[in-house]
Amino acid sequence: MLRFLRDARGAAALEFGLILPFLFVMHLTIVELVQAWQVRTRITHIASSLADVTSQERSVSDSDLADILLAGDAMIRPYPATPLGERVTSLVSDPYGVVRVDWTVSRNFPSSPPASAPAGFLQPNESILVADVVYDYQPALHFFLKDNFRLKHTSYVRPRMSAKVEKR
Repeated sequence: MLRFLRDARGAAALEFGLILPFLFVMHLTIVELVQAWQVRTRITHIASSLADVTSQERSVSDSDLADILLAGDAMIRPYPATPLGERVTSLVSDPYGVVRVDWTVSRNFPSSPPASAPAGFLQPNESILVADVVYDYQPALHFFLKDNFRLKHTSYVRPRMSAKVEKR
C-alpha cells in the first residue's frame, strides 16, 4: 500500500483531469464575451453609419431611408438581424432654441422615448440627425452571460450638405 501511495506516475494526468473542466468553462466564457463585444462594436458602427449616410443628403425620401435602414442588416452579419432595431431622427431648433422632432423613421425599433439631443448641443436654427440602434443580445451558450440583455448606441451628426436634411 505504501508503494502505491509513493508512485508518482499518472500525477500529471490526474492534475490535468482536475483542471480540464475549469479550462473548458473559461474558454466558453471568453468565446461568449468576445461575441458580445463584437456585436457591441457592430452596433456602434451601424449607428454611426446610419447618421453619416443620412447626413450626406440634402433631402431623403421614404425609400431612401428604408434602404439606409436595411444596411444595418448587412452590417450586423454574421449575427442575426432579427433583434436589431434602428431609428433615424432629424431634430431642429427654432429661433428661440426650442428643439423639436422634424421627422423620424424606424425599423424594428422598440417603443421608447423620442430621440433627443444633449442639453446645449443645438443652438437656435440648427439641426442634427440622431441615429439610435438597439440589439437584444441573446447569449449562445449561457455559461457566463445568463440572461438576454439590450445593447444600445446613439450617434449624433450634423447635416453636411445643407442646414437640415429635408424629408420629401
